[in-house]
Amino acid sequence: EIDSTPALTSDDNLVLEMTQLSSDSVDDLSPLIVEGTSETNHDLAYPTSDRPKPTWFRQMSNELSEGWTTHIGSIGYLGSVSIAVNSLTGPAMLNLPDTFQRAGLIPTILTLIFVAILSSLCCLHMSNTISKVRGNGNFRKEIEYSETFEAFWGHKSFIGTQILFFLCISCLNISSIVDTSQVVDTFLGHWFPGGSAALYMYWDEGPHAEFIRWSYHSCSQEILEAGDCVPFADDGDVGHHLTIGYAICVLVFLPMALMDLKENAAWQVLGFVVLLVCSVIFVIIFMLEGLNTDYISLWGTSWGTLFGVILFNYALVIAVPAWLYEKEPTVDVPKVVNGSAILSTILYVLIGALGAMTMPHASQNMLESMMSGTFGIVMQICASVFAFFIIGLGIPLFCVLKRMNLTGKEMLSKSHANLFAVYLPFSISWLFYTGDWVTQLLSWGGMIFTTLVAFILPVLISLHTLEETDEPGSVLIYGSWDFTEKSSQATALKVLLVLSVLASLAGLAGNFLG
Repeated sequence: EIDSTPALTSDDNLVLEMTQLSSDSVDDLSPLIVEGTSETNHDLAYPTSDRPKPTWFRQMSNELSEGWTTHIGSIGYLGSVSIAVNSLTGPAMLNLPDTFQRAGLIPTILTLIFVAILSSLCCLHMSNTISKVRGNGNFRKEIEYSETFEAFWGHKSFIGTQILFFLCISCLNISSIVDTSQVVDTFLGHWFPGGSAALYMYWDEGPHAEFIRWSYHSCSQEILEAGDCVPFADDGDVGHHLTIGYAICVLVFLPMALMDLKENAAWQVLGFVVLLVCSVIFVIIFMLEGLNTDYISLWGTSWGTLFGVILFNYALVIAVPAWLYEKEPTVDVPKVVNGSAILSTILYVLIGALGAMTMPHASQNMLESMMSGTFGIVMQICASVFAFFIIGLGIPLFCVLKRMNLTGKEMLSKSHANLFAVYLPFSISWLFYTGDWVTQLLSWGGMIFTTLVAFILPVLISLHTLEETDEPGSVLIYGSWDFTEKSSQATALKVLLVLSVLASLAGLAGNFLG
């Protein structure tokens, strides 16, 4: 045969020798180059672009790539505690003085302590379950509430918990919007000439609408002292009011609701600071006014809504999944959860009990009594600021949490999730402005949806994962107590489940008896 390969010239041999020297140098520097290539003419076997890269080069490239894609949380201890406490001090907090007067000092305090412990354990178990999701021991994956259930229980549980989570936060959201709107209207009715205004719509042999005004001058001194001077309450439950206070609430808080959790963290810190300052002022004013133990009994006379209202106060679990993803890696989960529950419970007892001993007839919304003018101008202003920053800043937080859960597993796009999480509650809350709607929403919503979402379901999924996986999780739930054995953990979870169910049944029975 005739060899058709062209003969190599002296210049070609020189080039090959230089190329071989270059390749040998790389081999000396990196002995881990992929092996198996021929020693002779291995540069001809691989084009320059396809030549195997040294192992150190590939490892460095992978690390750089992961560095760009790995999520690092940015919410520190202050932001974490602020989000947790603000989630706890929601609209149900406004009912506490009235609850103390109805249910008594001892039953209310014991229920607050019991539910606080229950809530903390449920939050820690939920956090530990989220850490058991594959590759999420350090919470670097965005695992929302419903995604946790899908990871261990399947897609049907994902859909079911989406519905329950949505209804639970909607109750909180609507209550917060209504309470904040009423406080703004109360402030306008007291300080602005002519008071507040509303478009009053009702049905009387056909649709009717009229523009009405409301001011504090329409309330007698007796009504003011009783804390029953509620904006536009004289019109009854016949129609619906679209008020200026509601419009201001929408204009201020709807843009915040479109932000993400990290952007909301700064506002939550502000709300937390306002909460502490206003709480101290409230306690001082209550003490200066004088405490009357005749206004409150030790054991109370009516316990119908006790569990419903208090359970609604401890729905911290709803904020836990989103917060775990956004917190800094150094933030300790048990410290934030337990510390926030303790601080909130102390505030509940101080504000609720002292307020009940100061107000002869505490309103179901304590701010109505505080803003009546009977406690002075400082209390009026402080109560207005408290409502706007504490209750009001809870509105965008609830919207953000609801949107994040709806976008889990890409069930909805962010824009579509905003329709349900943000625009829907702002669009319908004005229908609940007058009447007894908010109280019923708190009581029944707290009893049904909150007990399921924040107490029963987290314990059930924790019990399920304990039986299905050997992964211990990364959250220390019981502190120094040694619950490493599966049997002891299962027993503790079953006790927690029984207590959660009993609390739910107590709320259900109380509502029906009431």
